Amino acid sequence: DLLQLPPVNGRPVFTKISNKLVKTRLGAANAVNIWKETVESDELTINERQKDETFFKMLDSVRHGCLTDETIDTLKSRVFKVSIQEKYMELESEGTNPTICLFSK
Repeated sequence: DLLQLPPVNGRPVFTKISNKLVKTRLGAANAVNIWKETVESDELTINERQKDETFFKMLDSVRHGCLTDETIDTLKSRVFKVSIQEKYMELESEGTNPTICLFSK
């Protein structure tokens, strides 16, 4: 998925390179379309991860950077009103599947 976030503790698979570096490595700047010549891709069109259609559409709008007021309000309504530590302990104490939490820095 070319729109996904970069790896947390690693380098992205694809990185931008300067025209100068292209010219140095290939002998000519912009002479070839490296992407079309070297990368084969398949488009996945069936969503297998998210069965809730409303939530799926919301995630897709975030992915494309096209958030509606409704999406923003929904996301804001899910912000924890307690500290990260308190929320983590609450989720851990429920005894269900291991908790995955995403937090900003």
